[in-house]
Amino acid sequence: MSINAHTYGDPYARSGGSNGGNGGGDDASDGSAAARLLEITARETEQWRADARSEAAALVAAARRESDDLVQAARAEAERLVSAAQREAAQATGDARVEAYRIREDAAASRQRHEEHIAQLEEVETEHRERLRRHLTEMLDQIDPPSGAAGS
Repeated sequence: MSINAHTYGDPYARSGGSNGGNGGGDDASDGSAAARLLEITARETEQWRADARSEAAALVAAARRESDDLVQAARAEAERLVSAAQREAAQATGDARVEAYRIREDAAASRQRHEEHIAQLEEVETEHRERLRRHLTEMLDQIDPPSGAAGS
């Protein structure tokens, strides 16, 4: 007897000798058992296909959710990196502006000092020129006294 003989019927379990269960009128009964077996197999196959479809749909849905999560995480990371880069760029720009202002101030102060120094040098130049002129005039007067001073 087979394991499913109580459900599907067992053609070998029939009494009647050694004809293999194929007695005279049992062909209709065997055909109906085969038909029932095919129906059950078809139902089970459909159930397996439905299960496989639902499992595949669940896998696809899970993959889509995971993909959406990854995309969302990547976007969040990209936004974080962009924000950090913008902050760093703003800081660098601010630092550069401060440095440029400091350099301009230093250059202006240096220019002012140089202009003051030039003014002092020009003043010294003027004083020296006048002193040299007076000195040369005195020396010329000693060498060649003025004409009115010689007749006195």
